[in-house]
Amino acid sequence: MNAALNRYLNDHLAGSAGAVDLIQTLADRAKEPEEKRFFIDLKAEVEKDRVMLKKLLETVGSGGSGMLQAAGNLTAKASRLKLAWEGLDPGKLGAFEALEILVLGIQGKRVLWRMLGEIAGEIPEWAGIDFAALEADAVRQRDAVEGKRLTAGRAALIPEEEE
Repeated sequence: MNAALNRYLNDHLAGSAGAVDLIQTLADRAKEPEEKRFFIDLKAEVEKDRVMLKKLLETVGSGGSGMLQAAGNLTAKASRLKLAWEGLDPGKLGAFEALEILVLGIQGKRVLWRMLGEIAGEIPEWAGIDFAALEADAVRQRDAVEGKRLTAGRAALIPEEEE
């Protein structure tokens, strides 16, 4: 396998591990049942995308890199410590920043699918994979999280005055 493609896919696989961890944290902190359900469903979608990334790596002769995944997990844990310091409860800066990190990560997944769609014709093992549909799913996910980010940003950055 092309070393650059291997690294690119593994980087995204490692990042997605951090995303799953962050999404679970947000689900655990959710106060409302529908909010919790949103994050649980999003986590399932991201885990499905992780399976696809692993499949893509396997079809071109490589598995996931344990070292890169460990680095991704370490980065996720460090980020979570910073967010916890800011506070992950609704209305806190950490909750807003967690959603912002998630939006950026999902946008990264979107451009991953777009790039892979561009090169898929060069990789016979990827024939039949609908990268456009994967990209559309990422756009839908990003937009849904972006709505929550905007609400959280308003609460964190312009808090209601206490009476």
